[in-house]
Amino acid sequence: MNAVNHRLSIPAAGAILSLGLLVGASADVAAQPVPPPPEVVVPPPPEVIATVEPVYYEGHPAYWYGGHWYWRDPHGWHWYGVEPAYLRDHRAHAPPPRYHYEHRR
Repeated sequence: MNAVNHRLSIPAAGAILSLGLLVGASADVAAQPVPPPPEVVVPPPPEVIATVEPVYYEGHPAYWYGGHWYWRDPHGWHWYGVEPAYLRDHRAHAPPPRYHYEHRR
């Protein structure tokens, strides 16, 4: 009977050891820092782009909308996290005029 118990204890010990390794491995994975999700830029609506005069900065038109300056390149829309001094001065001294394209009576 001792031989049978001894044979059963070896696989049981192996299972316990592998469980311990899995728990240790999952603890190492949990300790890894998780990168932040990519920032999603919601561009100004087409109505704003059509009715706001752009300000050209760094070779492309920039649009003031919702408290940020937005600009577009072939990869999509972007916004300046920190307002550049040139655009801040432009906004402070000459806010972009907005055109209205509605039918007037």
